[in-house]
Amino acid sequence: MWIFRIKRSAYALSLVLFSMGIVALLVALWITWPQISAARDPFSAFLSLIWTKNLGFIAGLEFKLAYLVALGDVLLISGIIVSAFSVRRFYLMGKVVWYQCPWCHKDWRSSGVKALVHCPHCRQLVHPILIEKQIK
Repeated sequence: MWIFRIKRSAYALSLVLFSMGIVALLVALWITWPQISAARDPFSAFLSLIWTKNLGFIAGLEFKLAYLVALGDVLLISGIIVSAFSVRRFYLMGKVVWYQCPWCHKDWRSSGVKALVHCPHCRQLVHPILIEKQIK
């Protein structure tokens, strides 16, 4: 049986990076949409526009639209990679049983019978209560 645990901070970071990448690509598409919609070949029109059109964020600083597209791609890919590495996978060997913490009363599953463990929710060193649940 596999158990998946997600690191919340890394998962939140991956969502932020992924959404920033999507926003950057949507801004590039929004800026070039009037010319793309009128073109016969939208893909080649988009590629030519991102290399010719400049984008000014601050007075005196101009960037090519291709840099925004590249930044969006990098943020999108890094968000996916961070999301993939934020998940820990555990394989439980043997019989799977359910425990309940006497401190926080939350349940978790683990393999084998254990006398003294750290609760994964409250991190207390406890003697868990063995509870009966159906495992599908």
